[in-house]
Amino acid sequence: MIATLANYWCSQGMSVHILMIGGDDIAYDLDERVDVRSISGATGGDIKARIGRISCLRNEFKKDSNSVIIAMGTVASMFSSVAAMGLKNKLILSERNDPNRLNHRPIKGYEKTIRNMLYNKADSIVFQTDMAKKCFPDKIQSKGCIIMNPIRGDISAKEDYSERRKAVMTAGRLTEQKNHRLLIDAFMKAHASHPEYSLEIYGEGDCRDKLLDYIDEKDAKGFISLKGFCKDLVSVMNDTRIYVSSSDWEGISNSLAEAMASGMAVIATDCPMGGSAMLINNNDNGFLTKVGDCDELAGALDAIMSDDEVGKKISKKAALLNDELSVESIAKRWEALFV
Repeated sequence: MIATLANYWCSQGMSVHILMIGGDDIAYDLDERVDVRSISGATGGDIKARIGRISCLRNEFKKDSNSVIIAMGTVASMFSSVAAMGLKNKLILSERNDPNRLNHRPIKGYEKTIRNMLYNKADSIVFQTDMAKKCFPDKIQSKGCIIMNPIRGDISAKEDYSERRKAVMTAGRLTEQKNHRLLIDAFMKAHASHPEYSLEIYGEGDCRDKLLDYIDEKDAKGFISLKGFCKDLVSVMNDTRIYVSSSDWEGISNSLAEAMASGMAVIATDCPMGGSAMLINNNDNGFLTKVGDCDELAGALDAIMSDDEVGKKISKKAALLNDELSVESIAKRWEALFV
């Protein structure tokens, strides 16, 4: 999402700088005019490292008092709020996941208090969903607005759904949050009646070895595979029939939105913070299933696998998302906060 907006704003003649505070890996293509730098690695909770990160951010912010600071995610927002104190820069914070969690664990009482105090320093706060916005006190909500994620301009749907491979795919970090075990279990149930289908899981993460062991335990290596990181997921999506998001919680899944724009038949858990429900009208442009419900997810898979007409209908409706979430329209909503 950051790369998509950065590239668009560069094309519009804006000066764009990306400051990375968690390492130096760049996974997506960026316009050569984007100034991208790593100013801090992981702090590991070390106080000295945290102070160093704040100092580096503040030095960057002070270089241009007219620049707009956009902090993406809870950690970046908290550090940026401290670093920008007393400066004239406009500060926009953005919640990208579940506000009840910090680094994928439940947020503690004192951490929530500190976070909310720092968020009060912002000029504006961008939320992905109304459910996420309502997790905050009224004062913070009053500064908030809902802006969905943009879809890259190079995504389009293949006309003929029947030409796509009989495969199910998902893409995202291999973490507990994404609940890939649920997807594997549900796929196994559907696969019993549809052995021509395979499951492909794209992404890297801490759960990779556990998932490999689980696939081996299920004796499913022949039709379930971990594909690792893929830089050109759009090409894979254009050639694959079904996309599944099995997360236990989520903001708005970029991969799910891109899958819909690519014309895939999509299924997603109706999880907090409501992002999937903002994208999918159940039984119209996709299926929503209960969080953690293996039988319901398997049933949705079976419904699509059993009837190409169901897949075609969902595919056609899902592709309409492309216009609604074009980068041009989403970027304008962000730009309205700059003034």
